[in-house]
Amino acid sequence: MRKYRPKTTALLIINIAVILLCTGLTVVTRIYLVSFRILMILLIALFWAAAVLFCCVLLPLYFRRTVVYVSGIELCLHTGIFFWRREYMRMSAVQYVTSVSLPLSGFSGFNFIFVRGLGGTLVLPFLRSADCDDIINLIHIKITERQ
Repeated sequence: MRKYRPKTTALLIINIAVILLCTGLTVVTRIYLVSFRILMILLIALFWAAAVLFCCVLLPLYFRRTVVYVSGIELCLHTGIFFWRREYMRMSAVQYVTSVSLPLSGFSGFNFIFVRGLGGTLVLPFLRSADCDDIINLIHIKITERQ
């Protein structure tokens, strides 16, 4: 059974995007709500508190607790933040596989695999490019063995 974990560069890029978004929201709030000082301060504090919670607690927990297991018999995705979620799909149930890779995915780790079979979809998130290719090749071999 092979074990795959999300690429942590994706976590860093998401954190930078959230900080840039909060900075933009802070600027817009300061421009448009300058006459409502208390409301402006509360909104800015709310934006940054949500960003800190998201970037420093929720996302690192998600990335740390997400693991993909692939064997010749089944695919397993173990993930969750506060509650564990385990998804299993047997290789015999897999109908087709879709790989989504964003630009610069070799660096960023924004590679996703959608495994569809028997009415369900299993999403394998934030994989390294080599891991993504390895999983797709393994599933392809198992699908062609059945035919």
